Amino acid sequence: MENLQTISILGSVLSKELGWAWPVFLVGCLSRSNTVFGRTRWATPAVPTEEARYAQRFSLAAAMYLRLIERLGREQALAVMRKILLPIGDATSRRFLDSLDLVHVSGIERFMAFKTRMQDTVEDRFNVREYITVDATTCHYVIKRCLAYDFFSEAGTPELTRLICEADNVFFPQAFPDLTFSRGDSWENTIAYGQDHCEYVLKKKA
Repeated sequence: MENLQTISILGSVLSKELGWAWPVFLVGCLSRSNTVFGRTRWATPAVPTEEARYAQRFSLAAAMYLRLIERLGREQALAVMRKILLPIGDATSRRFLDSLDLVHVSGIERFMAFKTRMQDTVEDRFNVREYITVDATTCHYVIKRCLAYDFFSEAGTPELTRLICEADNVFFPQAFPDLTFSRGDSWENTIAYGQDHCEYVLKKKA
């Protein structure tokens, strides 16, 4: 299901941007993704196998963005990638949330149940986080290491990480409507925007 949904999103966006030749373009991206991955540290034996396999999932996005830059220029290429990565990121998180039996809880308790389970998944296991405040009304935590940023930086496409941040901004308010979500005093309080950590602040609505 996950792969079918991803292909559907890719096809919908790329066909509008590139026309009938989008499948050929995508095949070229798949080939280039191996080259992109091979130039990073995750292609070396020094990195644990499971982390390397997860990091490799980002290589297609990096390859696609680089090829789009060649065709459309950087600004338009980033706009196209936004149309792709935001719905894919949101759908991935929502599928995981929907797979959990959390209908009996709400508020911060529901969010913490989701986050605790998420931390055990490959999607979140390799990030480094610290909880600042967790109580009945507030969950404030920071991410000190973002694997997506590490990989995209080595791939030469660090700006793609900002789209991962934007996907969070879409997902959290919709998935937890009884909570407010912010990044403190600025939406740019993330590693992708040059900070040394990413801020996550969720508060129960009055």
